[in-house]
Amino acid sequence: MKALIIKEFQELLKDRRTLAMLVVMPVLLLIIFGYAANFSVSKVSVSVIGAHSETLAASIRGFKVAREDMDIVAVDASKSGRAAAENILKSQSSDVVIQSMGAASGTPLSERMKVYVDGSQLFTAQAAKKTILQLVAQDAQTRIATVTSKVTMLSELSQNNAREFKDYVSRLQEWRVAVSNAIESGTVPPAAPTPPQISQSASIPKISMSSFSDDSTVTVLFNPELDTSWVMVPGLIGLILTLIGTVITSIGLVRERETGTLEQLAVMPIRSGSIIMGKIVPYFVLAIIDMLIVTFLARWLFGVPFVGDVGTFVLAVLLFLFVVLGLGVLISTLSQTSGQAIQMALMITMPQILLSGIIFPLKSMAAAIRWIGYALPLTWFNKVSQGVMLRGASLQDLWLPLTVLALEAVVIFGFATLRMRYVLTHGGAR
Repeated sequence: MKALIIKEFQELLKDRRTLAMLVVMPVLLLIIFGYAANFSVSKVSVSVIGAHSETLAASIRGFKVAREDMDIVAVDASKSGRAAAENILKSQSSDVVIQSMGAASGTPLSERMKVYVDGSQLFTAQAAKKTILQLVAQDAQTRIATVTSKVTMLSELSQNNAREFKDYVSRLQEWRVAVSNAIESGTVPPAAPTPPQISQSASIPKISMSSFSDDSTVTVLFNPELDTSWVMVPGLIGLILTLIGTVITSIGLVRERETGTLEQLAVMPIRSGSIIMGKIVPYFVLAIIDMLIVTFLARWLFGVPFVGDVGTFVLAVLLFLFVVLGLGVLISTLSQTSGQAIQMALMITMPQILLSGIIFPLKSMAAAIRWIGYALPLTWFNKVSQGVMLRGASLQDLWLPLTVLALEAVVIFGFATLRMRYVLTHGGAR
């Protein structure tokens, strides 16, 4: 038994990939969950629009909750209305749009603004609604404090007036006695006491606070009920494409090497490009079919909308498939066995699941981890799929994620093709 244990340790130490995975994976998961596993959003970006947007933005900045939890990124008096707010949120230039309603600066904040929130970003939308409620509450507290101060001042003024009246009554009584004595003695009566100078008391101010409800002031666009399934399904489509393109493709191609089929193909009079396309097209078609099934079931079972352009979505799917298929081909050229392919695929897939914004919002991650997330293709596909399905974003709104996906597709798929061509020209050996 001792010899078997020693032998197993020796075999394990020889397998560098497995050993690396045993060491790297726990460290990787610790770092990811330590710095990325955070559902709270510390700050929301805000655009203020409308005719009196400058005044409203200045008033909002005066509140502590706005300084701590809001980042006013734009103030634009030329834009106004729900359509303008939707366009801003579709482009994701801000998370919240506050429309100035044109009321005077002395009126309650809830009457001076109309708030639009991007519901396609679940945790950000929840944080935004909470911040707006706190903002209105702080405004109410400020008004209550002002009224309380005035009432206290009037109360003190009334107490001073009461003391003046009491002293005046006392002096009147003394004057009456003096007049009686003067009449009896036949002398001139003394002058009457001077009435006190009573301060004019102002009327008690009213607390000008309209009835407030978050539904009347805050409008959640693109996902009114903040339904979790609406937010998760677009990312789930990308996750399924990742699993098929990266994991299943890499395992399938490595099996060709294990069974010797790859070596047989390498010596056949077939161009390497044709072999590569012949191998990945079935996985490409399978991924498309799965994507269609998931999209149909999402609409049928969960009512997830699809309000955007189908062509833009198809373009994103094609670009993303080239990225993940390229990763699968690349893994297959670096692995000798299915076990090694699975290990490498997990090392690549796990960060994409956790750092792409599907589960944890990117804004809540540490800066260094967030930049890793921005380098992952699933992050950008998730932005496109959410934008098209939920927000109805146009090609112009999504030019950045589509450009990143196109660049990653060219680099990764191109490098994987060159690597596979090298393997084929060398008889299937690495």
